[in-house]
Formats: sequence, C-alpha cells, structure tokens
Amino acid sequence: MLSNQQIKLFKSYQQKKFRHQDGVFVAETPKVAEVLMRSSLRILAVAALESWWKRPANEDLLRHWERRHGSLVERLVVTPKELERISGLVQPQEVWILLERPEAALLGLAASAVDALCRGCCLLLDGLQDPGNVGTVLRLADWFGMDAVLCTADCADVFQPKCVQASMGSVGVVPVWYAEREEWSELIWAKSGIKVAGGGGKTCFEASDGHSGDGLQVLGTFMQGDNIYRQTLPQSSAWYVVGNEGKGISPCLEAAVGQRLSIPAFPRSGFLRGAGSGQEGEAWGKEAALGGLVVASPGAESLNAAMATAILCSEIRRQTVC
Repeated sequence: MLSNQQIKLFKSYQQKKFRHQDGVFVAETPKVAEVLMRSSLRILAVAALESWWKRPANEDLLRHWERRHGSLVERLVVTPKELERISGLVQPQEVWILLERPEAALLGLAASAVDALCRGCCLLLDGLQDPGNVGTVLRLADWFGMDAVLCTADCADVFQPKCVQASMGSVGVVPVWYAEREEWSELIWAKSGIKVAGGGGKTCFEASDGHSGDGLQVLGTFMQGDNIYRQTLPQSSAWYVVGNEGKGISPCLEAAVGQRLSIPAFPRSGFLRGAGSGQEGEAWGKEAALGGLVVASPGAESLNAAMATAILCSEIRRQTVC
C-alpha cells in the first residue's frame, strides 16, 4: 500500500509548481504507459493495479527498459482507491507512471543539434495554449514522421498531464524544444541574414523570402494564403509555423515566413435543402448559384489548430508518395 506521504507527493504532481520543482511529469492509462516504456525517457516509478502487474507483457516491457537504461524502476502495487487519489483522470485506468522531465529548452543546445533542426522538417507552434491541441499536434508529428516540434515559450507545457494524455505517449517519442519567440526569430535571422527591423527591445524582422543560407524554408498557415493543395511542399530543411488558436501567427514570426499557406473551405452541394434535415432557411448560411446548382457556403470561420496541423502534415507527406 502507498503511504499517506507518497499519496500526497504523487497527487501534488498534478500541479505545475511541484512537477517543475522535482523535475518530473506523470502519465496514465495502459496505452500511454506502453509507449513510454518503449521510449528513451527515464521512468522513476510505476504505480498500478494488481491486474496490470499480472499481465506478463507489462513486466517484460519494464524489465527490457531497465536493461537498456541500467537502472531500476520503483514498482508499486496500488488499490483502486489509492489510484483514484493520485490520478488526474476522472476515471483512472490501471496504471500511473512517474518520469523524469527531459530538458526541452533551445538555450544551450549544441550547434550541431541546431543545424540538424534546420535540416529537418519541423513544426513551429506559435503560442498554442490549449494543452489538448498541443498534445494532439505531438501525436500528429509522431504519426507523420515530423523531425521535431518547436514551441514558443507561451505554448502549453507538453509535460502537463492533459497534454501528455492527448499525445497518447508521443511526448516520449517526438523531440520538443521551447524558446522565446524572439529566440526562434533570431535563429531564423542567423540562418538567413534577415535584416533587423528597428533597434533595441524585442527583435522583429523585415519580410524575407523564408530561405536561409543553409536552405531552410519557413512556411506558415494563414486564413489568406496560397492554396495548400496547389503547392509543392518541402520535405526537409523546412519549418512550418502554426499560429495561436485565436490570434494566429505573431507579427515577429510572420515576418520571417517566406510562404503563406491556406487550407481552402469548400461549399456544400445543397442537395439536402428542404429534405427534412431541419436545417432550412438561415441555418444553411449564404447561398450562391454555381452552374445552375444551389450551393451553401461554409458556416465555420476557421479550423481548430490541431485539425489544421493534421491537414498540413498529411499534405506534406502525401507529396512524398504521389
């Protein structure tokens, strides 16, 4: 059984203050646990129900991790009530894992690693604050083989529980780096020779062609831009900037974007109008005649950031096989 002191400590890790203080983060559910036990992240402790420990595959994964890393993981058998007390989920699912938080700051990264980032195909998240969106983007980056996810400092913390859960364990697979917005801009400037606009204070840049001396291309998602389905999208030496859910891409990073990409909206055919759908009249939005066919224009004003990223990543990788 867990002691009251252990329960209090583990429960405190639902709060950012205590996670940062001890340099840890937590993950839950069997699927996420399986992914993280296959990753390179350091596992400190596993607290799970007896039913989870009785499955040989789980113990085998844990032993394999210990052999690879040369360290032991603290094993804790807990009751459903104890798991409920330390869990951040409404309905806890068998297993809770404590892991060491990896360093994710750009500052101090070796020059060779920075160069590698500039040769890769990466997502740069500008101010995404919804942890569910950020976690989903990590999962997408994992699925579509993006080399890294780069985040401005005001993005949601990828190691907070909701984000870890939304990533389904991809937080342990996809490299992530954080830096101030100005630091990302300065890195782009250093690689491209973009002239600094103005002086002193925060750094912003004049519009560039988005190409660095090393071939780095910077592309961004906007409401108005080039139709993504009609562009040839680079598969390497490219950073794709995704903006904040409400504000879009910040002026500082927008100035460094060489190509503006847009995902077009499509009209509905209008075939179902008046067919008992319950959406007659104004609910159908604006209408227009198109070759004699009545079409209804989209009512949605924009796409969710994670949805837009999914379309972006899919189109990037589709072009490698088509």
